[in-house]
Amino acid sequence: MSHSRSLSDPHPQPAHVSLGGAAHILGGDPRKPWLEARSRRSLEAAGFTLTPIESGPGLLLRAGHVLRAPETFKAPPLLEGRPLVAIGLPPSGAWADFHRRHGGDYPGELPVPLCEWHSSPATLQARLRGEPLPSSTRVVHWPVLDLAETDERLAVYQIVTSLQHGGAEKIARDLAEELPRHGVATRLVVLGKPHRKPLDAPPGTLDLSHLRRGERAGILVKHAIAQGADVLHVHLTDADETRVLSKSGIPVIATVHNSRQGWPRNWETLRSNDVSLLLACSQAVETELREALPELPVRTVWNGIRPHEFPETPLPSTATGFTLACVANPRPQKRLELLPAIVAATRHELMSRGVNQLVKLVIAGETSDSLADALVSRKLVDREAEKHGIDLTWTEGEVPVRDVLARAHALVSCSAHEGLSLAHLEAMSSGRPVIACDTGGTRELAWRNPAVRLLDAAAPPEQFAREIVNALLAPLPSAHKGVWRDFTTERMAGRVARFARQAACLARKGTTLWFVTNNLSMGGAQSSLRRLAKSFHAKGHRVRVALLQEYPEHPTAGRTDLLEHGIEVFVPPPSGIIGPQESVDLILAEMTADPPAAVVFWNAITLHKLLLADALPFTPVHDISPGEMWFSSFERTMENPPPGLPCRVPRHYGRLLESFVVKYGAEAERAKAIGAPVAVIPNGVLLPDQPRRRSHFKGKLVFGTAARISPQKRLDELIEAFRIALPELPDCVLRIAGGVETGAEECAESLRELAMDLPVEWRRETQDIGGFHAGCDVFVMISDPAGCPNASLEALASGLPVIASDVGGASEQVIDGVNGRLVPARDVRAFANAMVDLAHDATKRDAMSVAAREHIRRHFTLERMTNDYLRLFLPDAI
Repeated sequence: MSHSRSLSDPHPQPAHVSLGGAAHILGGDPRKPWLEARSRRSLEAAGFTLTPIESGPGLLLRAGHVLRAPETFKAPPLLEGRPLVAIGLPPSGAWADFHRRHGGDYPGELPVPLCEWHSSPATLQARLRGEPLPSSTRVVHWPVLDLAETDERLAVYQIVTSLQHGGAEKIARDLAEELPRHGVATRLVVLGKPHRKPLDAPPGTLDLSHLRRGERAGILVKHAIAQGADVLHVHLTDADETRVLSKSGIPVIATVHNSRQGWPRNWETLRSNDVSLLLACSQAVETELREALPELPVRTVWNGIRPHEFPETPLPSTATGFTLACVANPRPQKRLELLPAIVAATRHELMSRGVNQLVKLVIAGETSDSLADALVSRKLVDREAEKHGIDLTWTEGEVPVRDVLARAHALVSCSAHEGLSLAHLEAMSSGRPVIACDTGGTRELAWRNPAVRLLDAAAPPEQFAREIVNALLAPLPSAHKGVWRDFTTERMAGRVARFARQAACLARKGTTLWFVTNNLSMGGAQSSLRRLAKSFHAKGHRVRVALLQEYPEHPTAGRTDLLEHGIEVFVPPPSGIIGPQESVDLILAEMTADPPAAVVFWNAITLHKLLLADALPFTPVHDISPGEMWFSSFERTMENPPPGLPCRVPRHYGRLLESFVVKYGAEAERAKAIGAPVAVIPNGVLLPDQPRRRSHFKGKLVFGTAARISPQKRLDELIEAFRIALPELPDCVLRIAGGVETGAEECAESLRELAMDLPVEWRRETQDIGGFHAGCDVFVMISDPAGCPNASLEALASGLPVIASDVGGASEQVIDGVNGRLVPARDVRAFANAMVDLAHDATKRDAMSVAAREHIRRHFTLERMTNDYLRLFLPDAI
C-alpha cells in the first residue's frame, strides 16, 4: 500500500466527484437503534443516500458516529489510475491514536473502519470483508470527514425558551443534570433571554439567546445533527419553533407544563408529524391533551423536586403571629390579588375562634419589568393589601424559597390554572400544609394526602380562611414522605429517559406480535395462549412470548412446546429474583431489538402490566381478562400503586390500552370501568373429527374433571356433591386429573382426606386431555372464579355432557338441558341432583353429546378465536 500525508490542502486534480453519493452504515446495534439513526441524519445532511454501493465512490460510517461538519462536506479529488481511501478521524479512540503515531504515513495495517470515503467499490468491499487493500491504494486523512465527539448513550437535548426562575425552566435544567444518572447524555439548550433572574446554567449549556427568534431553531437543528443528538426534548417552545425542530428528522418530545389556558402559542395546531410524544406534567394536563390533540401519543411524567433540598422542618413559633406564604411570580393566572382578602378573612376567622394573632403574607416571586401583565398583577396585589390593611412582604427572589417555607406556617395558592406546581411540592416536602384551588394537577397531590386541602377556584375568601385556620390550629400530617414516593427529580428523570429511548426507536416499525404472560405451565389460560400463538405462527405471523415467572434454565412443558413449533420465548429472571421495573426494562430492551406490532398481556402480573403499558406510548397494547381474578388482582395493586407511576384508578390504566378483551358477554359491562374499548372474544378449542367420550356404557359410570389442584377450583365442593349424590348413583367413580399448583400442597392433602372413603381416583396432570375424555361419561366442573374455562370447552368438543356451576362464562358454554346441566353457583345439593339426573338417562347423555359438539362448532372453535384476535391485534393483516 502506498503511504501518504494528509490531504488537508490537496493539490488540484483534473477530476472531482459531486457532493454526496452512496453510503453504508456499519455495525448497527438493534438494541440501540438511535446510533444508526444519528449516523443516517448526518450522512443525509452531507448529501449521501443509504443505497448499496455497487459502482462509483462511497462512504463507510460506523453507527453512532457523525460528521463534525456535514453541510461542508466535499469529496476528495480522484487520483489518476489509483484507488483512494480518505479517512475521517474521531477526536479520540483507536484512529486518533493511530494518526498521532503515524502522522500522514499510514502503514498497511489499518484500524477497523470508522469513517472512510472510497473512490472504488473494490476497496470498500475489501474493508467490509476485513481483507487487505490493494497495494496501489492511497490512504489519506481528509479533514472534512472528521467526526464529532459522541458515545453510545442516547443523546437528548433539553431545549427551553429561557433559563430563568420558573417551574418549567427548573424542570429543564434539572433534567439536564439528572438524566446522565439514567444512562442518557444531555445538553441544555437556551433559546432566548430571561425576563427574570436567571438560573445557573450547567456546564456545556448551549446558549442561542443572541440569535434572532426566526433563525435560532434552524441553527439549533444544524448543531444537533452535527453533534449527534438523538432526541430533542422541548419545553415552552411554540408550535412554529417545534415544527422547525421536527423537520430535522430528529424525534421531538415535548413536556407540557400547564393547563390548556397556559399552553404555548398555537399548541393546539400540532399534528403527528410535528412532535413524536407529549409528556404532560400531570394527569389533568394529559386529559386536556388527549381531548385537544387526539392523534398524538401522551404520557404523564409528574414534576419532581429534590426533597433533600426542602427538608421537613418544625413549624415556627406563633408568638409573633402566623405567616402565610405564596410562592409564585406575579402573573394574571396566579390571581395573587385575591390573597389580601383571604389573609384578612383568616385574621377574622382566628378572632372568631378566640385567637388574636397577626397574620402576615409573604409572596416569594419576582416581578419582571419587561412583562406588562406582571407589573399590573403586582400593582393589583399592593392595592388590595393596602385596602385590607395586611402585612405583605415581597421577596423578589432575594430570599431562597426553602427559607421562606421554613418561616411559614402554611402555603396558600389561588392559581386559576396549574400544571403541577413545584411550589406545592416544595411546601409539602418542607412539612407545610397547602391550601390551594382544585385546578390542574393539584388534585393529584391531594391523593391520600391530608396536608393538601382543595377549594373550588371560585371559593370566597371566607371559605379559604376556614381551611387555613383549621390547618393553623390543628397542624396537618407532613407530606414529606409522599414527595419522596412520587415526586422526585430522580423519578421524573427516570421516566423521561425511558420515553426518550422509545421515541428514539420510533422509526423502526415492528411486525412481531408480542405476548406477555406469567408462565407456560399448567392452566387453561396458558393452554389458550399456546393454541393462539401456534395458530398465528401457522398463518405466517411472527410471534414471541415473554415470561415473567419462569426460570430461564428450567423450561416448562408449555415453553418447550412453543419452542418446538418455532416460536421464540424470552425469559428474563423471574419476578422475585429481580424487581418489576428491572424485569420490564429487560423486556423493553428485547422489544427494541425486535419491535412489536402489538403487545398482548395474557394473564400477566398486574404490576408488570402497568409499568409495561405505560412505557409503550407508540405500540398498541391489549389486555386479555381471564375473568374475576383480573379485577381482584388489579384492585389489590391499586391499593398501593407503583411509586412515581401516574396510575391510581382503573381508567388511568385503561387509557394506556388499545383494547381490553373479556371472554364472555356478561363481563363486558363490568369491564367498561377500565375505560378502554372492550371486545368480547371467547376462548376456542380444536374440534376433534369424532367424539371422544365412551360410546357404550361399560362398567362403572365415570364422572371426570380436569383441574389443577388449587383452592379456587373448589374441588372440595365437587367432592361434597359427589358424596351427597352417591347413594342415588349407579356404580360409579369420580376421576380428577390435575397437577398440584405451587403453594397448594396443603389443599391437595386436605382434598385427599376429604375423599378418603369415596370412589375417587386421582390422576396427575395429563398432556393427553383427549385420552382422559375418552374414559369419561360426564364432565363435571365447579370453579370459582371462572372466565371462559377451557376445561369445559374441551370436554364439550369431545362430546361429553357437562355439569357446571353458573359462574363467569359457563352459561355461554353449557346450555341447561341441551348440552349439559347448569346449576346455581355454590349450590352443592343442586349439583348432586344434576349428577343423579344424567347418571340415570343414557339417552339424554347421547343427545347432549351431539349438542355439545355442535355448540363448539358454531361458537368456540380455535379458528374463530384466532380470526377474532387477528382482526383486533393485526387489523392490516386481514
